[in-house]
Amino acid sequence: MENKIERMKNYSAMGSWAIWKSNRADGQFTEKADLVEDIDFTKYEHQLQKSNTIFVAMNPGGEFDEEESKLATRKIENKERPWNNFHNVGSSRDYLLAQAIKDTPESGSYMTDFFPIIGSKSPEINKFINSKDNTELIERLVLEFDEEISLLLPKEKKVRIICIGQKPCEWAKKFLKNDKILLKKEYKIFCIPHYSGANNGGIKSKAKELGVENYYPTVVKTLLEKFRSE
Repeated sequence: MENKIERMKNYSAMGSWAIWKSNRADGQFTEKADLVEDIDFTKYEHQLQKSNTIFVAMNPGGEFDEEESKLATRKIENKERPWNNFHNVGSSRDYLLAQAIKDTPESGSYMTDFFPIIGSKSPEINKFINSKDNTELIERLVLEFDEEISLLLPKEKKVRIICIGQKPCEWAKKFLKNDKILLKKEYKIFCIPHYSGANNGGIKSKAKELGVENYYPTVVKTLLEKFRSE
């Protein structure tokens, strides 16, 4: 059996997999305490990447450092807590994403951030990415992204990206549909709301638009079902 965990380990600082483990007997995720943080993904190897779909969020949170950001690269192995992105207990509400993707055909898909630029304040990140001084760096990071996905899905010509939040959706459309950047893959882009509490209004609005209950997992499951026919 081909080992995806081993193949992608050099990206394990940002990369992860859409499989979660629950502390509940019924396997559900209804609150942050339900989420098991450290998972041995080698036990789930047979469930990983069953389709050409990946999930992409914005960027790692933390303190922005402009000089460090100029040295950014996607290829970073996490030897202490590999694959922990999107699998954290705390204020991030990762448990909502776990419940949203649970029992869907997209379960087991690869997950990552669009840019490896650390920073929790969106204006700082946007300013850095849009700066003309950083054009060459940003194009290199986009090529690194394409290289990473090509390693993950070597036989797939087309890749479906489910962007978590509006900003990575904008970035995907801007940089992955750019004729000036020669990419190995062709990307089809979809967008789901972010699960952050700061986006409760956006989640409510999308629920109303879809005619479903105002509950993040319900909204996302409905959207994923819709995307499969597109």
